Amino acid sequence: MTALSCDATLTLTDANDFQSRLRAFLDEYDVEYRDDGERIAIELPGGEATFKKSRVGLHMKAEAASRDGLETQRAVIEHYVTLFAGDNALPLHWHGDVVAAPTFANFREMRVTRVEDISPSMRRLTLTGEDLARFDHPEEWHVRLHLPPEGLAEPQWPRPTAAGGTHWPPAEKRAEVRYYTVRRLDLARGEVEIDFLLHEAPGPGGNFARRARPGDLCGMAGPFGRGVTQASHYLIGGDETALPAIARLLETLPASARVEAWIEVETPADELELTIPDHCRVTWCHRQGEWAPSERIAEAVIAAMPAVCDDLFVWFSGEAEPTHALRRRLKQEFRLHKGQHLVTGYWRRDNEDA
Repeated sequence: MTALSCDATLTLTDANDFQSRLRAFLDEYDVEYRDDGERIAIELPGGEATFKKSRVGLHMKAEAASRDGLETQRAVIEHYVTLFAGDNALPLHWHGDVVAAPTFANFREMRVTRVEDISPSMRRLTLTGEDLARFDHPEEWHVRLHLPPEGLAEPQWPRPTAAGGTHWPPAEKRAEVRYYTVRRLDLARGEVEIDFLLHEAPGPGGNFARRARPGDLCGMAGPFGRGVTQASHYLIGGDETALPAIARLLETLPASARVEAWIEVETPADELELTIPDHCRVTWCHRQGEWAPSERIAEAVIAAMPAVCDDLFVWFSGEAEPTHALRRRLKQEFRLHKGQHLVTGYWRRDNEDA
């Protein structure tokens, strides 16, 4: 039963346009929601976020069973406000069950304890922290890493305000935030392993991994994500950015299923030694400057589509353009429904920052 709630009002001249773009986004990314024409309700783990047309624009409400869940619902609402009303629409002023606190409930300060190069283009960091049980989730494998500026010995982290907003540190002390997959979690040791792709183009994640030394601090929030559904046949595709998630899928998908996977890297030297169960077949694809990112593996998934797709699940992640094209074909040409695929663009060629 919902125990906590808060609400805020967003002044808009065209609430219909906001809701129309929100619907299109939710449909594109297969997010479940309810819509009666006036009110859009998005059910999320731990609560619900709603957007209802009002006299002055939109009335938004977050509901959850805990402070943790309520903070998550508020963050989701503010994310959509930023996407469809712009940064200037924030901060929202929330009323109801909101409290100020030193940190968000889903945030942990983490310390680097080990640094290991697992391929020429991939570096693994082992991070330790306290009270990590919340990150031990069968489906939600992703976290937001808060990566502080270089040379900052004592980072400052965002915290919730009494108005329900976020107090951010000053710009010179503010961490960059990027999403990563948890490769391994050891609750007994309080350890998390995160694999970083070392892009040629500089980015906050790659730069943090390159300079990381034992003792360095970062922040971690979450978990986030969506899992796969049960099926007898899985088709999996992804590039280097998806390697940690694919590795976990290969280790966790049921032995009774047939699993086919295509993994794209630049050269054979960039392949990783993976644990591949007997029911899984993995094909490595090498771009070597001859293929556009993710196109070849998207074609491989399409070529492997069975004549009957009733008990199939497709998981794919890579560069945004071919990934979005694949999602459209799966939905329109092969008639896969929302519960049969998880196809996500992890990055864009015009913005390789990571």
